[in-house]
Amino acid sequence: MAEIRDEKSPPFDKLRVTSFQRIFCPAKINLFLRILGKRSDGFHELESLFVLTDLADELEAVLIPHPLPLTTISGEFGEFVDSGKNLMTKILDFFAAEFGVANGLQIKLTKNVPVGAGLGGGSSDAACFIKVLNKIFALNLDKESLQKIALRFGSDIPFFFEERACLVGGRGEVIENFSDFAPLKTLLIYPKIGLSTKEIYQKLAGNFSPRIGFEQLKKMSIFDLLSLPNDLEKPAISALALIQEILSELRNFGADFAKMSGSGSACFGVFFDEKELVAAEKFFAEKFPNFFRCVVTLTPSALSV
Repeated sequence: MAEIRDEKSPPFDKLRVTSFQRIFCPAKINLFLRILGKRSDGFHELESLFVLTDLADELEAVLIPHPLPLTTISGEFGEFVDSGKNLMTKILDFFAAEFGVANGLQIKLTKNVPVGAGLGGGSSDAACFIKVLNKIFALNLDKESLQKIALRFGSDIPFFFEERACLVGGRGEVIENFSDFAPLKTLLIYPKIGLSTKEIYQKLAGNFSPRIGFEQLKKMSIFDLLSLPNDLEKPAISALALIQEILSELRNFGADFAKMSGSGSACFGVFFDEKELVAAEKFFAEKFPNFFRCVVTLTPSALSV
């Protein structure tokens, strides 16, 4: 389970450290995603099952005697995040104004989760940073209060406080824990081409799905839910045909389910046969060596990473 843990020997030995926190920020996969319509507030109403993975960013924060935050971002996808202006600095500004906390933090983010992939990496980082601020500054805010704050910064962020698979509705604020299911081995493929969530939603052009409802969804097996579509898949393919090729190749190599996550462009294949998964990973490594690929495990509760 992703958790905050105190470190006695932080790596910032040249700083006068008063508090240090490290937390892992897991990516999520949408096992299905139904878009029900556009709301009066401009957001879209959705139904989805969010599942956490063991692919995660790593966030460290230290309270330092400095008037402004000092942010360092590294990792495979670090270059895609602006160290000077990002969701974490916006959240810190809010906490400084709302709760009077100090802006003097040294923040280090190791960005392992692809950006613009539909995996919720930025939302997970934001949720984890809010947890860190709550801990460092001893604000003692409960989970519901933190989720309410989180919704100011993104629709997906409140989910990441649950640390388990959840049915998600509304614009992302309606969250119910989902029942247990057996772990699923999944091959994650990201072509390193990000898609704009806003543009993909615009391509829906009013093609919305009817509501199923949480009560009915909770009665369905994990396999029935995996059979439900991602409504954003077709508009994403119209923007990036490569997604269709990735999905086709996953199915060709025996994926029992092959789908896109979120608004793309990351795709995943669920394999019940591990030999087929290994063969699929080898194929993508040889044919698409520049793609990001990772075998991840999906479970009902967050995994240690």
